[in-house]
Amino acid sequence: MEDRYFVIALLGKVKGEHHDLAHLIPCTLQTKSGINVKGIVSRLLEEKRKRGFVFGPAISDCKGIVWNSAIINDMLHELLIEIFENEQNLFPANVPTKEIIRDKYQCFRSLRRGSDTRAIEQKVEDKDIDVVNRWRTIEEAKGKRPNRSMRHHYAQLDQLIEPFLRYTRAM
Repeated sequence: MEDRYFVIALLGKVKGEHHDLAHLIPCTLQTKSGINVKGIVSRLLEEKRKRGFVFGPAISDCKGIVWNSAIINDMLHELLIEIFENEQNLFPANVPTKEIIRDKYQCFRSLRRGSDTRAIEQKVEDKDIDVVNRWRTIEEAKGKRPNRSMRHHYAQLDQLIEPFLRYTRAM
């Protein structure tokens, strides 16, 4: 089974959780659409090592300071607009202008929606999507204890490999 996935470890508080210090996210090696997830993560880690970073955030500036969502949003818009100018046919008909790109695509919303949509299209079961997206209950709790089923609260996510693989393979 080890040759079917790899694990990304997120260290520290994630999405407002207070007690978890390590989050283990199993990922498929390659998505169904051909994205080499492990290769991309390996390149990111290699670039960080070349710059002298072996600890700290993976997504950061050259000084190791984590980027906020506004900075990432600006980068996303810049990239999408460049693609739009060169290959407008890659965008759906309801995205006729660059302004619509800025309105429609946001890093904090678009990536989650896209991954959920793709998983639903590929008929990934709702319970599997919920296991992978357990952060939703944390966000909805707004600082209070998340309202999860006891199964989700006590489940050891590092042992729930298959839902993660089904979900990431669908993307």
